[in-house]
Amino acid sequence: MIGGSAENFMAKRRADILCIGIDNAAMQTRMLILEREGHKVTQARDLRQVKTACETIAFQIAILGQSLNASEKMRIADVVVTTCKEAKILDLHKGYEPEFSSADAHLQVSAMEPEGLVETVNTLLETPRKKKARSQ
Repeated sequence: MIGGSAENFMAKRRADILCIGIDNAAMQTRMLILEREGHKVTQARDLRQVKTACETIAFQIAILGQSLNASEKMRIADVVVTTCKEAKILDLHKGYEPEFSSADAHLQVSAMEPEGLVETVNTLLETPRKKKARSQ
């Protein structure tokens, strides 16, 4: 590439991403896919780990795994919105309709290929964050 533009492109795309879930294999696969794209990925399995991670790192994206039920996703999203104020939420879901409607983006896992995850993450990085209401 002329003038190192490929390096500049990768530098712009790099993000700190928090992957939250209980399916170790799925989380490991996501981490490998995203790290291959130059992102830094942190994993969390519960609310305590989410809160600790968000207090330590300024994440740009939080990914809610498809194995989490809707009520767990809402509780986790409340923590993310409160402690990771700038993070956009990507909801991964199994069915045709997402269970967690207030996420910034949704991706159906059964149709997900690595390119779909990477494309959705890159789109989120380029779009403004939705305004989120905090739970009282």
